[in-house]
Amino acid sequence: MRLSVVRFGKYKGKTLPEIIARDPDWFAWVLPKLYGKLAEEAEELYRKARAIKIPKRKGKKILIEYRYDIDNRFCGFEFVKASSWQSRYSLRLPYLDLTWRLGEKKYNKRGGRIMIQDFRRNYFGKSKRLTKKRCERFFSNDKNFLC
Repeated sequence: MRLSVVRFGKYKGKTLPEIIARDPDWFAWVLPKLYGKLAEEAEELYRKARAIKIPKRKGKKILIEYRYDIDNRFCGFEFVKASSWQSRYSLRLPYLDLTWRLGEKKYNKRGGRIMIQDFRRNYFGKSKRLTKKRCERFFSNDKNFLC
């Protein structure tokens, strides 16, 4: 699958999987402004980024827990056992949504940075970088998504 390259803005020269793995808020902001083939690719990628499967864990029922502080600012996400205690400052889902509202603001740079750090750590490994190749390989594999 050949991916289109963005030819404008701060991510000029990057593919859409690279962009969503670096800055999901910017991706969501630019999405309605795209058209043609790039818009089609972006819509598919957006759909995938909202339904990322949780890696299998030897028979354990695992959920994604989005954590917030007392001021409702996004603090990150973790994989947790479905049966474990849940704080009132968290939300659990059976999949990862990279575009999950990272707080009350429409554009949340801090929350987006935390989301991507946790995504990299939980899906690729603590010491792995989100390279162009890794991002494109991950988002091209339909087995990583619910839809």
